[in-house]
Amino acid sequence: VRGALDGLAARLAAGRRTAPVDAVMQAGRAATRSGDVAAMITADLAFHQAVYAASGNPLVERSAAPHWCQIRRAMGAVLQDGPARAAIWDEHAAIAEAIGAGDADTAERLAREHAERAGHHLGAALAVPITRLQAQGDTA
Repeated sequence: VRGALDGLAARLAAGRRTAPVDAVMQAGRAATRSGDVAAMITADLAFHQAVYAASGNPLVERSAAPHWCQIRRAMGAVLQDGPARAAIWDEHAAIAEAIGAGDADTAERLAREHAERAGHHLGAALAVPITRLQAQGDTA
């Protein structure tokens, strides 16, 4: 669902050529450099909210909001991985660039791929503790 919503938001934003503001991108990169996970989560959410707002479609914004309550709670696990942290903002930059260029197809594709990768990273990050518990004989 998130991939579809993010893809649609990016497509619509590209149609309006309204890219997320530079301040959002700068905040995300600064948080990543500092290693401040709470700031990274806040900046990531701000980026996605900026894309939803740039879509010009309030229904997209309202539909995405409930998903972010869960995503925010789980992002701390994903953001423990340094390479994943940097990749997130590289992906955001590519999405913002496509939106700013008015390239709706690329913006949508990149946003969908970003959401899919985020889901895979999240699954991997959350599986590690379960695997450790299973290795210790805890099957609960």
